[in-house]
Amino acid sequence: MCSAAAGDCAQPSVVAGRPECPAQYPCWEALECSGEVPQSRSGHTCALHQNRYLYIFGGFDGSNCFDDLYVLDLESKLWRRIEASGDRPSGRASHSAVTDELAGVMYIFGGSGSHFGYTNKHDLCEFCFETETWRLETP
Repeated sequence: MCSAAAGDCAQPSVVAGRPECPAQYPCWEALECSGEVPQSRSGHTCALHQNRYLYIFGGFDGSNCFDDLYVLDLESKLWRRIEASGDRPSGRASHSAVTDELAGVMYIFGGSGSHFGYTNKHDLCEFCFETETWRLETP
């Protein structure tokens, strides 16, 4: 069932066995994806490129911070782990990420290692979408 901000909600219609929500009542939908699906994590970042590619970097599994990068093609619903070249950022969680569509890059800033609060980071890293290369902007 969809929820409306005003609390006045309509039941979604059902199309091909799946609920379909009216445009005025957006809903979450579970996607069935294949490929190299990232393992469970928290504290990762998610950034959208070209309104089609969803990039996931880092995160924490309760013991370790990840330094991996995945991309989900939202059209094909296919995950791929990226084996990027360059100066890959160290494993981290609770960092920030943003894309610059004009420059064709994603920036990752800060975050923390596995010992939250004691391993805070202040580096800025750039990922080039076209070359799949990391570059450290600041130490």
